Amino acid sequence: MARKTTALATAALAVALLAGCSAGGSGGNGNGNSSGSGSGSTGQSSAPKASSQASSQSKAEACSAFQSKVEDAAKGLQSQVSALQSDPNAAVAKLKEFDQSLSDGVDAVQNTDVKPKAEAFRSAYDEMLTQIESIAKDPKSADLSAFTATTQKVQDAGTEFQKVCTA
Repeated sequence: MARKTTALATAALAVALLAGCSAGGSGGNGNGNSSGSGSGSTGQSSAPKASSQASSQSKAEACSAFQSKVEDAAKGLQSQVSALQSDPNAAVAKLKEFDQSLSDGVDAVQNTDVKPKAEAFRSAYDEMLTQIESIAKDPKSADLSAFTATTQKVQDAGTEFQKVCTA
């Protein structure tokens, strides 16, 4: 029963993550891939540059920057879903790694239209990660209806991100 619950949670999470991340990818339209890929890699040390980048980063560049930080991590997570289903602790560890990729992605976004959508996606993901950790620790107490609602929040945030990137 515990493994089945964790498997369900991991599979649902992977679907939600991939829906959200692939949603962000369509906004870049191939524009700005090279300029977006490095703009946030230094994180905290580039904070003084952030305000000047905010006014100059286009939506396409911002969307591409976010996508470049999280796309490979999402693909890696998807490829490991079946293995992670049998090992809840490994699943949580991988999901935390993905959380860091999301954080890096949000940091890379400086456009004032795109940033709130990227932050909303990360916030929804954080809520889901908290629930996954709880499920992994005590699968019998899992509230799957709450988990489903949180999964929907991640998907909705991904949709909103896509809308701003394609507008």
